Amino acid sequence: MQTDSPDTLPTTPQLGDPVAPLTAAELGEALGGLGDEPVRQRERAGKLFSILRPGRNRGSEYPAFQGWPGIAGEPLERAMGALGPVRGSGAYGFFTSPTDLLAGLTPIEVMLGHALSGQALEPEAAELLASAQPARLAAVENAASAIAAQLSA
Repeated sequence: MQTDSPDTLPTTPQLGDPVAPLTAAELGEALGGLGDEPVRQRERAGKLFSILRPGRNRGSEYPAFQGWPGIAGEPLERAMGALGPVRGSGAYGFFTSPTDLLAGLTPIEVMLGHALSGQALEPEAAELLASAQPARLAAVENAASAIAAQLSA
């Protein structure tokens, strides 16, 4: 089982660091050449999220994984929809933290279909990662719904 914290998620060679901070313009480029305003509009619509680092009043950043193939677009939008009103640091924590709801994997790993670390996986985690994309996305949505319900209780 993984014990990586959100600040120490390993990188994936093809995509880089999942939590690398991007500006709205940089995320827009990763999403196919969008400008920064469409990124902000998607954020206002609950399809993306940004975080504001402690001690800052401006300069929201977008974690890079939101522009990755297998996560960007419908998969992320469905997961964000299941999170309900959870945004910003709450959404960041959800996507980047290993959870027992996903066999000790992070939602990023489940959506991608592979672990980001080289650690041996528990059989349940390996089975989840080997499942078809719709089943993995449903697992992430269920976990997001459970977290949203827990936070609203």
